[in-house]
Amino acid sequence: MTTSQKPSTLFWIIAIVLLLWNLMGASAFIVDTFFTDTLAGTYNEEQMNAINATPIWSKVLYGISTIGGLVAAILLITRKTSAIKVYAISLIAIIIHTVYNIGFADAMELFGVGEGLIFPLVIIVLAIFEYWWSRYSASRGWLK
Repeated sequence: MTTSQKPSTLFWIIAIVLLLWNLMGASAFIVDTFFTDTLAGTYNEEQMNAINATPIWSKVLYGISTIGGLVAAILLITRKTSAIKVYAISLIAIIIHTVYNIGFADAMELFGVGEGLIFPLVIIVLAIFEYWWSRYSASRGWLK
């Protein structure tokens, strides 16, 4: 990639959708981390105990994955190649965090298959797409 090319309309549509998706993720992280009491009406006592017992390193990975995804989305919209590295870091954090939740924190048992397995796997698939799209966009010369 030696020259910058004008991005396609599809690039902008996907970049905006990814920005919105990652804004939702960052919002969820902020609520889950700093406003845990607001979740009490949504979850039962056993679920809240599990949420409150989450190890700090898992919460940090959650933050890296969501805030990192948001930063990467902003970098993508501003057409910076550094989006690739930030999406990669976010993806790694998501995978480790999800493996812990599914494999060691009994997320499926506590939250059900939808919230405990399917949704986290959808998040990983989307994170893989984000990483791939940023690399593809760079290969097309859309990122500088």
